[in-house]
Amino acid sequence: MEALAARIVDAVPTARGSILVRDRCGRVEVVDAVVAECRRRGLEPAIERVDNDRLRALITETPLDELARWDVDRHAETQRISALISLGGWLLNVDGLPPAALEAWAAAVGRAEAAIERRRVPTVVVAVPTAAVAGALGMSLAELDESVLPSLGMSAADLRGSVAPLIASLAAASAVELRSAAGVMTVQRGTRPLLVDDGVIDAADIAAGATVSNLPAGSVYWTVLEGETRGDVVLDDGSVLRFGDDGRVLDGPYAGERVAHLGIASNPLVTRTIGWTIVDEHRPGAVFLALGENRYMGGSNESSINVDLLPASPTLTAGATTIVAGGRLAG
Repeated sequence: MEALAARIVDAVPTARGSILVRDRCGRVEVVDAVVAECRRRGLEPAIERVDNDRLRALITETPLDELARWDVDRHAETQRISALISLGGWLLNVDGLPPAALEAWAAAVGRAEAAIERRRVPTVVVAVPTAAVAGALGMSLAELDESVLPSLGMSAADLRGSVAPLIASLAAASAVELRSAAGVMTVQRGTRPLLVDDGVIDAADIAAGATVSNLPAGSVYWTVLEGETRGDVVLDDGSVLRFGDDGRVLDGPYAGERVAHLGIASNPLVTRTIGWTIVDEHRPGAVFLALGENRYMGGSNESSINVDLLPASPTLTAGATTIVAGGRLAG
């Protein structure tokens, strides 16, 4: 656990002074190891122990006015932290939560996250296996640990090596075609830079606007010219995104949203798809498509959401080069 904690804290090398450690998993041995590693490096961890079960209770039981002040009460902390480590990676189940309470909490959290993004605070989100996540995936915790933990610990140098073969082909073409069972979707990169997620957010990444990383990591991604996306794509849940002449989704739950960024994964230690997006989107050959906010990474799309989606069995070409064929890296 000490080695994993060290890799997690390695992800935010510019951290100085106060660092926020969010416990969204409730897995005490992981959280305590990360906190101890922060202290060993002279950092001052502020610990937010609110796993998803406790968070549901908090949203249900806390008075509305207190939920609405969630960001205000944490303003000083938000302005002080030099990095953020979020341990969890599993979306909160909001079924059955009081709508008004959920809305108040979500709005307050959104304001807090926006403040962190404005300050370009490096943020790493870690997929921490738990019994609840394992149960939802139909696995034991031991099986989920075996599937996920090795990929979390892969070094930044090895991850950069896994991404390197993809860079030249992508750099040579500004237009990308994504083929799926729904047809063809095209996106335009223009002169937007290619960004590499090696699981470490260094000063150069921050300057480029790449202030968020995941563990597992291992991908190349880029923001798109938001109004230029065209065509259709089928997602791994069977739903279809259809884009209109302004680059916006035409219908469905994401109607009106635009593509924020597109990416290709390459982590060789993510060996199979398990149904957990933050893990699956790093399997070699996985293509991830994000909708929503992207100004924090140099784009120009303003939105209240930022969600990663996985196209089903995609084939991705850049110019004349096929990089992904049927959800697997080509060549």
